[in-house]
Amino acid sequence: MKVDSLDRSILGVLRDSGRASFVEIAERVGVTERTIRTRMKRLEEDGVIRGYTIRETGIGLTALIRMKVGPGTEIGSLAGEFASWDGVESVYEISGDADLIAVVHVDDTVGLREMLDKMWLTAPAEISSTQTELVLEQY
Repeated sequence: MKVDSLDRSILGVLRDSGRASFVEIAERVGVTERTIRTRMKRLEEDGVIRGYTIRETGIGLTALIRMKVGPGTEIGSLAGEFASWDGVESVYEISGDADLIAVVHVDDTVGLREMLDKMWLTAPAEISSTQTELVLEQY
């Protein structure tokens, strides 16, 4: 299975709006509707897209980054900042040992390291610790 930058753009649109039409996807990624139909059919046949769910194995890494923040940190603002970045699917405020968890998609471990560095550089005083877990399989 080979997934290129156009496929990743299509998956990004679907991640934002799983019910987007072929025409809407084509407009957003800058190709024809026919190209979208062809690509999506191949992605379905290859098992990247199953039904209306994106299966992200084989096209990079998906990771969960748990963050503990310091006292007085405005959690909503920090989460909103991270959630706006490319590669960040979502950020949740959670209970337990961590305060936030980010679901991220990166190309490889270098991309993951860059994402973590960017988080730390953006909020060095706000983040007190991180714990990263790699997704091995998506069901």
